Amino acid sequence: MINKKFTTGNILYGLFMVVILIMLINPTAKGLLIRGLMNIGLFQPDIPVAESKPKANPVNITFRDSKGQTINTADLRNKVIFVNFWATWCPPCIAEMPSVNQLYDRFKNNPEVVFIIVDVDNDHNKALTFMQKHNLNLPMYTLAGNVSTEIMDGTIPTTLVFNKRGQIVYRHTGAADYGNEKFASFISSLCK
Repeated sequence: MINKKFTTGNILYGLFMVVILIMLINPTAKGLLIRGLMNIGLFQPDIPVAESKPKANPVNITFRDSKGQTINTADLRNKVIFVNFWATWCPPCIAEMPSVNQLYDRFKNNPEVVFIIVDVDNDHNKALTFMQKHNLNLPMYTLAGNVSTEIMDGTIPTTLVFNKRGQIVYRHTGAADYGNEKFASFISSLCK
């Protein structure tokens, strides 16, 4: 009886296990897989049907840019604010960054919309290097104060959208495709 160690099934199984190991070890590879799943329609953000149920009270969070300047959500009333908490080592964050950048490019010249992309590791240099490497032009910030665990429970990515009254009208944890037309329409509807 001949023992076949290198059968087609064994080779495919070995390749599959190598791919799984790469996904576990390399955050960029896992991010690319998630991004591919976004491209086929998975990881779509759940857009609120109406702005009828925002969190009751305006929320104040302070952020710091790479030059040391601070910005507070209270100072941005009358603007729609998109906040994304992320990290350079986080595969779902890596996966969604191009779609966040796509949304930013769409609204960056709109004075009624502000984007605040928050590196939870508080390392501006590392975050800016990541942005340059991946050809992203997002405005980078770090937290300059405390945030309630109801708003940011430590899960990344976490995305928030504030209405013009400073109320959170959208909160999502995990990766999502923010570059789609429905989400852009949601942001536009908040500008009215």
